[in-house]
Amino acid sequence: MGLREVFEYYECGSCGCLQISSIPEDLDRFYPKDYYSLQSPKIKKARLIRDYVRKTRALSQIFGTNLLGHILSVGKPLSPINIVYRRIGLHLDHSILDVGGGAGNHVLSLRNLGFNKAMSLDPFIQSDVMHEGSLLAKKAEIFDLSDKYDLITFHHSFEHMDGQLKILKKAAELIGSKGRILIRIPTVTSEAWLKYRENWVGLDAPRHLYLHSHKSIRFLAAEAKLKILDFWNDSEAMQFWGSEQYLNNIPLDDPRSYAKNTKTSIFTDDQIREFKSQSVELNKKGSGDWVCLVLGT
Repeated sequence: MGLREVFEYYECGSCGCLQISSIPEDLDRFYPKDYYSLQSPKIKKARLIRDYVRKTRALSQIFGTNLLGHILSVGKPLSPINIVYRRIGLHLDHSILDVGGGAGNHVLSLRNLGFNKAMSLDPFIQSDVMHEGSLLAKKAEIFDLSDKYDLITFHHSFEHMDGQLKILKKAAELIGSKGRILIRIPTVTSEAWLKYRENWVGLDAPRHLYLHSHKSIRFLAAEAKLKILDFWNDSEAMQFWGSEQYLNNIPLDDPRSYAKNTKTSIFTDDQIREFKSQSVELNKKGSGDWVCLVLGT
């Protein structure tokens, strides 16, 4: 946001988790009305051919069984989230709860693909969000729920939450013996954190309360009596261009930011390609700045 305020974090000498020393009492002001996850879903005008192509391509990437979708994907970059869902083994009839999912933008994209039992949960939205007569996003805490789910997801929301052990234990109750929990978070077990430190874009002070190491998130899962079924890196080029912008005094929302205008940013096309290439290599080495883990009971 470019506010230039200072926040103190400390690093656990045992597990390496980086956490904020004191959570601001006015934390809400760091989530302005235009914060991306709180925006109401944008309903695009239906276009039969375009929508069919996108849906066929996405389902092919998730399930890997559609020949037409495979053909339509040739020359197109694979969607990172579709890769995640394919790795998990998602099914169209699965019930999905997206915790911290804001007003339901991601859930709406899932429903458009045919995952009709998907719902977002977020206590910070103004009110419940309905779409075509059904509940898309519920204004509530995870502790308010009792229904069972096949998959509970935390897509870059877990790092914003306090009381993480209680949250994981509650999520474990809601998935039962066969469900899964997906957590995607930034991690300090990364070259980006070691290189950029306070200028690391993944720090996102003060909204990110806990920046886990590989060791600390494994420890937390064990404390919640959850098994780690899968663990991998899925970091992207933002770890470089976002952090380099901070070094150059350019906030993410600045007109000069790559996030706002790729053509007028400080980076050349060659630099962005190099950032993407480096991200792929770091993911292979297990030192990218985002980590995915799949948990079960």
